[in-house]
Amino acid sequence: MAAALREESMKLSEMSTGEMADVLVQIAEPVANIAADPKITAALDGYSKAQKSGKTVAETFGKMIGKLAPALLQTRRNDVYVILSVLTGKTIAEIDAQKFTQTIADVKSCWDSELLDFFKSAAASEQAEPSQPLQPAAL
Repeated sequence: MAAALREESMKLSEMSTGEMADVLVQIAEPVANIAADPKITAALDGYSKAQKSGKTVAETFGKMIGKLAPALLQTRRNDVYVILSVLTGKTIAEIDAQKFTQTIADVKSCWDSELLDFFKSAAASEQAEPSQPLQPAAL
């Protein structure tokens, strides 16, 4: 189980490089587990298809949350708890025992639109351009 790193919630984009490195070490595996889960990728794929089909935001969100929430909470609950634990400084037991409204507040306090926008733009540029192997910087 992950040891909490923070005494209070902080958005990832507000962390120093050292703090971010410590957080990434602890959340990399649970994030990878979530990203590789076929139920979760299917829910997100359904969301993407619904967006492209011209459905309303409410219809699109409803379709996604109806599949995503059960997948996250049935098969990846511990991974979600580990990520929240690292980002909020709470133990997994505290997260599990707290009121659901507090968990939602914790998620909102960690939600980082700036960081999500960065990853979306990186993903879009990678789709537009084939990736090249990284070259070491010249010294």
